Parts: sequence; C-alpha cells; structure tokens
Amino acid sequence: MVSPKIMTEEKKVWSKGIRKKVKNTMSIALKKHKIDSYILLDLDKVLDDVYCSVRPVPADYDTRKELVKNLNTMANDIYGDSEESSPVLEAYGSFLMDMYSSQSDLDLSIVFGNVTSELPHGKKLHILERFAKELRSLEGKGLVRNVVTVSTARVPIVKFFDQGTGIYCDLSVECKEGILNSQIIRIISQIDDRFQKLCLLVKHWAKAHRVNNASSQTLNSISITLLVAHHLQTQNPPILPPFSTLFKDGIDPPKVERRTQKFLNWGQCNQESLGKLFATFFIKLQSVEVLWKQGLCASVLQGLWISKKRRKAHISVEDFTDVSKNFARSVTTKGAVKIHSSINKTVDNILEFLNGKITGTELKHSLFEQQTVNVVEPSPTVLSPLINVCSKQQPHNNKRKEFVGLVDEENKRVCLENGHRAVRGNGGLVHHHRHDGRFSGEEPMPVGLWHEYSQRLDLPLPPPPYGSVLYDKFGLY
Repeated sequence: MVSPKIMTEEKKVWSKGIRKKVKNTMSIALKKHKIDSYILLDLDKVLDDVYCSVRPVPADYDTRKELVKNLNTMANDIYGDSEESSPVLEAYGSFLMDMYSSQSDLDLSIVFGNVTSELPHGKKLHILERFAKELRSLEGKGLVRNVVTVSTARVPIVKFFDQGTGIYCDLSVECKEGILNSQIIRIISQIDDRFQKLCLLVKHWAKAHRVNNASSQTLNSISITLLVAHHLQTQNPPILPPFSTLFKDGIDPPKVERRTQKFLNWGQCNQESLGKLFATFFIKLQSVEVLWKQGLCASVLQGLWISKKRRKAHISVEDFTDVSKNFARSVTTKGAVKIHSSINKTVDNILEFLNGKITGTELKHSLFEQQTVNVVEPSPTVLSPLINVCSKQQPHNNKRKEFVGLVDEENKRVCLENGHRAVRGNGGLVHHHRHDGRFSGEEPMPVGLWHEYSQRLDLPLPPPPYGSVLYDKFGLY
C-alpha cells in the first residue's frame, strides 16, 4: 500500500508538471494572439457599458428582498399549525454574493434552525412537496408559473416562476454548503472590485451562450465564479490571494471576514484593466482545453493549477471546503464541447474587435446576446401575492430592455429600463422615474450592519453606484 506521504509527494510532482504545461501553452497563446500589443481602451469601454447595463439597481434588490420576505410568510402559513418549528427561507448564490443581474434566478434554501444533521433525501422531498403544493395552488390562480419538482438532482429542488416580478426561483432544503460558500465568496469579493465585475460579465456571457446550466451538462454558477477567482489568483502579480491564506483561522464567515480585512486592495500592484482580464480569461481557458483530461484542476484554495491525476474530468474546479469534490462535475463530453466551442468563438470575436474587423455593438451582440431567446414574459396585469401589493410596485419585465435615451446638459443619461425611466450621472443611478409620476430611490436607501455572525448573515445590501463597490469592515457599502 502506498503511504500518504509518498502520494502527497507524487501529487506535488504531477502539479508542478501540469503547471509547466499551462505556462507553456498560455505563453504560446499570448504570443500567437499578441494580446499585449493592443491598446485595450475600446474593449474596456465596451465591457464597462455592458457592466452598467446588467448591474442591478436598488429596485432589483428591493424586489428580491420583498420576494424572500413574502416566501417566508408562505412558509409560516404552511407550518403554522404544525408542531414542527417553522423554517426560514434564506437566499444564497449570486444574490447573496452580490454577483447577480435583474435576469438572474433566485436561489433559496428552506432552513430549519433545529436541524443539526443532514436530512435524508426522502425527508427533503417531503418538505419540498409541501411547498410545491402551496405553489401549485397559486399557479392555479395564475400568480406563479412552471412549478416543477426536480427530485432526481443531487440537490432536489422546486423550480417556479413568479409572475409579478419575472423572477425564476430554485427552492432547496438545508443547502448549508451553498449558503456558506456564498457568504465566503461575498466576503472575499471585498478584496478587489475587479472580481465582482469580471464575474458578472462572465456569467452574463455564459447565460447568452447557454453554458451556465448544470442540468444541461454545462457549468454551474459557482464553477464560473471560482474560475474567475482562479484567473485573478494566477495573474502576475496576483490580484487575489489563495483562499487557504484567508482560511487560516477557519472557514466560519466571521473568521474569514477578519482575515479578509487584512487583504483589502491586496492586488493593487496589478493594474490590468477589466478588458485585459476578460480577454486573457478566455485565452487561458482556450489554451488549457487539452489539459483537463490529463488531470488539470483549478484550485482556488491553493491559488494554483494542480493535478488530480486519478480524478480526470472534462473540467475540474476544486471545492474549497471539500477538496475531494469537483464543482464542475456536471460537465459531460457534450457539455464540454459546447463550452469550448463558445470559448473559441469568443476569443475570435475579441480579436476581430481589436483588429477593427467588427464594431463594439457587434462585439456586444456576439458575446452577450442570445441569438434565439424563449422567454416566458410575466403578465403586466397580475401581481403575485408574494410581493406586497400595498407597495404598488410595478411588475418587472423578465426580459431586460436596452437603455434608450439622450444625454442632457448635465451629462446625465436618461434611460428606459424595464418600464422605468432612470437618470444616470457620472456617479451612477440618481433616481427612477416611474410611469405613474412617482420616484423611487430618491432617498438614500437605509444601510445597516449585516446580521450578527452568531445568527445568519442578512441578505446583501443594495448595490452601490457603479465604480464604488468597496466595503468597510462591517460589510457596509
């Protein structure tokens, strides 16, 4: 039997070997594409425009927070007369990480405070069915749509579409790993705002190319987020530190928060722009395509490429809380072909733009717009009971509309977005003007501390104006 010490040494040798291969292939790719020879200001501007268009506004935050609140009311109704304690529905995923757009799904977990061990699969399905039954009763009234229980998934969920907000929701049970991972990534994103911006852009790209769906055997959102983090860790000089450095005192969010405060702006020596990071992200993934089957793995825990020779995968992204797991395990041969085809096409599109063969508008279309979109539009006349009708909030259209407007004398852009007029100045969103003549967002949104870490983290605070995504030590914008 091979001793653990020998196996560890073998892994180090394999990892050194595969890192050398990555370095060589990346060097060849950069020389081939001559990416360092371009002035990337125009690419920066294109990506900046896209980021501004998909970055959520306070109304998007309010809508999701209110939806979570009213889903918790529904949970209390379901368990009101039960001897069991009522569960709490907690948001996680892109919303909690503050890496969501108005088009993003909302991930929710049904959490029971008195549960200390993993619930059996059958018990989770029973809990989900109670919620699905209540949702189907609302579906019969035309207030929600497409209520589907996915019981065969590794994490069983109930999927549904809320008519009033145009938000797709995925409801799971006791997804503590997902909540913890989201909290940790949210905290680490404080270190450098390029992490959040690049994640939002790459996720938007992945949605447009339909390679961001584990059920269709492509990448899930956490895999994309960590591939972006890993890209920033492996820059020269690095922009993010290895996660292991931030976990020295443990992975409990308050401990990670305290460690992270010591690393704010840690990567400021690297002045690479968003355009450069975006372009090299795809060039890097293109160059390592043939290495995944040789055991290549992206490890954010070590901040390095490593080798997992005995665990070959189509794409391997190490779970930073359990290194035996691969976040990208859902990717199949078919899914990998689709992903790499999209990456190759994207590199070609970027180079065409840099060489003046296509315009910025054409680049946006190629990278971030679906050629064929099948969208279930929410009814403009029906408000879901999951949103407080007393707020008289206009329902959101599920399909984001492009900004249309003029520049006025104060250099403010008047935009039409989802049925609202929004005035944006150099500092970001100023206010929304609704069709009924009222304004929303004129007054500063109340800002408070996150929940004490002894309790659950609260939902993320509303997004700041573009260009200001720094936090203080309490998590404030």
